[in-house]
Amino acid sequence: MVVPVRSVGASPGADERHGRPARWALWLSMICGGTFVASIATIAIAYAIGSEDAVDDTWWGMLLAGTGLAGLLGSLVAFVLALVARARRERWVPLWLPLLAFPAAIVFLVLGEAFWWE
Repeated sequence: MVVPVRSVGASPGADERHGRPARWALWLSMICGGTFVASIATIAIAYAIGSEDAVDDTWWGMLLAGTGLAGLLGSLVAFVLALVARARRERWVPLWLPLLAFPAAIVFLVLGEAFWWE
């Protein structure tokens, strides 16, 4: 006797299969990546318009540098949360974003300091 197999649709809690560290890592890396990119773009525009004097010793330059630093530290936290999620054997493709965001920011800052800002 053949028993028909029923297909199971997506359950209402399908997004709950990913743990909190994985979801927090993804959202935190997206937010921090956005703030990091926005601060770098704003600094680049300020340098293009008003040269170095526009951001060197002003509150605006300090605010942008602080925002970039907060984005870098936030991406570090997202990186650690993504490592925790991977250690729990979570297989979720978007986890590559927080795993790559922090190293990419570090490489950008190291190369920028070595070649562009000197």
